[in-house]
Amino acid sequence: MTDRVSIETIPNVPFVEAGHDIGDILVNALLEASIVLEENDVICIASKAISMAEGRVVLLNEVEMSKAAQEIHSKVPRKDPRTIQLMINETGDPEGSRIVLTGNHLAGWLPNGLRLTSAGVDKIDAESVILLPKDPDASAKAIGNKILSATNVNVGIVITDSDGREDKKGSTQLAIGVYGVPPLRKTTAAIATSEETLCDMLAASAALIMGQRGTNKPAVLIRGVDYTFDPNAKITEALN
Repeated sequence: MTDRVSIETIPNVPFVEAGHDIGDILVNALLEASIVLEENDVICIASKAISMAEGRVVLLNEVEMSKAAQEIHSKVPRKDPRTIQLMINETGDPEGSRIVLTGNHLAGWLPNGLRLTSAGVDKIDAESVILLPKDPDASAKAIGNKILSATNVNVGIVITDSDGREDKKGSTQLAIGVYGVPPLRKTTAAIATSEETLCDMLAASAALIMGQRGTNKPAVLIRGVDYTFDPNAKITEALN
């Protein structure tokens, strides 16, 4: 385990729009900032930047509501019922049984086993929302491979998303997709061996700089983390 880790913003990342290639954007941003990557560096990327590139914006006036969405809305009137419908869609269960309401906290279980606030559906404005990337692991792999092709350096990729908990105010960031970085790591101390969710620790560390959507800091470079690069790593390894 290393004694020093550095965290820095990758500057010069432009506003991402549909059709953009995040891998190309990062390669150009790193070059412009004269940042030379090292083996096993980790780049954390905000999921919404990837979602924008993948065209995951949905207009609410195009959403057809089900009875399940209307029933949940009656319990949580603060939430647009069309957004609730998209949350239901993201969970993959049309009956809405994978939507969880605890007090004022609304979350959804995704098909891969992740539980996220609002099932990862984020409001852009009064008439549009943005969904998570369709396959965050695949998105992470494509970005990692593009960087490898351009730099001949293997870097880990962690796709992050903000998430809240029903027992705490505010939010943090966690990992929803990985490439190269094993989601879990084992640590051995004098009294026991334990397993840590490395991917989430990296995501939360990146959040110290990245902040929330709108800060225009969607990519963070973390250096000094000790891990064994695994091109087959998947987020499901950290899920029950």
